[in-house]
Amino acid sequence: MYITSIKLKNYRNYEEIKISPLKDINLIYGKNAQGKTNLIESIYLTSTGRSHRTSKELPLVKENKEGFYIKIKGMKEEIPFKIEIKYRKGEKKQIKLNNLPVTKLGELIGVLNTVIFSPEDLQIIKQGPSERRRFIDILISQTNNKYFYQLQIYHRLIKQKNALLKKKNINKYIELLDIYNEKIAETAFFIINERIKFLRKIAVYFNNYIKKLSNNQEFGEITYFSSLGNTMNEIKKTLVKNKNKEIKSSISICGPHRDDFTILINNKDVKQYGSQGQQRTAVLSLKLAEIDIIKNETGYYPVLLLDDVMSELDISRRKFLTESIKTKQTFITSTEKKNYVNFKEKTTFFYVHNGQIDKR
Repeated sequence: MYITSIKLKNYRNYEEIKISPLKDINLIYGKNAQGKTNLIESIYLTSTGRSHRTSKELPLVKENKEGFYIKIKGMKEEIPFKIEIKYRKGEKKQIKLNNLPVTKLGELIGVLNTVIFSPEDLQIIKQGPSERRRFIDILISQTNNKYFYQLQIYHRLIKQKNALLKKKNINKYIELLDIYNEKIAETAFFIINERIKFLRKIAVYFNNYIKKLSNNQEFGEITYFSSLGNTMNEIKKTLVKNKNKEIKSSISICGPHRDDFTILINNKDVKQYGSQGQQRTAVLSLKLAEIDIIKNETGYYPVLLLDDVMSELDISRRKFLTESIKTKQTFITSTEKKNYVNFKEKTTFFYVHNGQIDKR
């Protein structure tokens, strides 16, 4: 899987550019605030349908313009594909796959698999459960369309249930609340067990990378915590048990939207007890494990997006990362070209300056 061309129009600080990246390493270099990350973001957007920096489309539109357009062409198992995203202010975002409108986001997920590694990824460790849920949900969705659809159904049910719980005369709707809980139990059971299954798989790769990075001095684990339980019986019982609490608080207090997973190194929670170095090691190991598991689940490596991460890593971790890159295609952003001149034989250099990109 790899990208053959990228076209952007009125996207962020780009008025109109088109580049043809090659397989292997593509270095996007230039001074800060010139548009390097914007290019990485556009690739990720066509992969997942969402930016990794904002949940809204309006910030993606170039100043004083009415909308943006992205077109990415690529090859998947030597079969060409084309993804187009068009947005105009005040309208819904339009996505096309091979010239056909995408009516459901699940039709897009998995066409162009990517793994992005940016300085913000430390938030997976440092921030609350929502960052970790987002990480695992995107990973599973890229390899399992059914999971993505069930996740959408679940969030829709929770939204409807919360609206019901906020009604002043909620006692009139107890039977309807029970119906919602019955449906939520079915989707929650699927989501929870898919997460547990996937985290068990990724934990094996994660532990291997932790061991390699620490010269076998450390080992890593990942533990999932479900607020409902794992079996259908446990889930239904917990929903019944918490019904009165939810009525009083007027919100759903348990379910996959509240769950979390803990990342451990040597049996200690990295978020609470890990050093800065251990936290960076954990994130690096997670991302490398993400690449491996996508390859294992789909049969091909994802496109790797490294957004200014080399400057965030010390020499040993930087060396380990470069030696561990197995993907067919990698995009790296950096302020320096000289550090990558001898990086690899097949490296293409793109210089970014004030919203323009030149191949050098």
